[in-house]
Amino acid sequence: MPLTIDESPIPEARVDDLDLDNEGDAATWDARMDAMAERRIRQARARLEQMGVIDREGQLVSRQLPPDMLPSSLTSVETG
Repeated sequence: MPLTIDESPIPEARVDDLDLDNEGDAATWDARMDAMAERRIRQARARLEQMGVIDREGQLVSRQLPPDMLPSSLTSVETG
């Protein structure tokens, strides 16, 4: 079963309510950053899987360039 993209809001990494000189608040900040990064990584991975770039194990499906990215393509940056 392919992953679905989690469209729920990415957790906030607010800092305005914290005193980063306080160890507890610094740990809270780290946890917020970790949660935000984890969500973004999961969303990016699901998107790449849905696009067919990677498989369920996270491996590249193909190393071939799409036709529009080949040097012979009219849309290639190499064909000016």
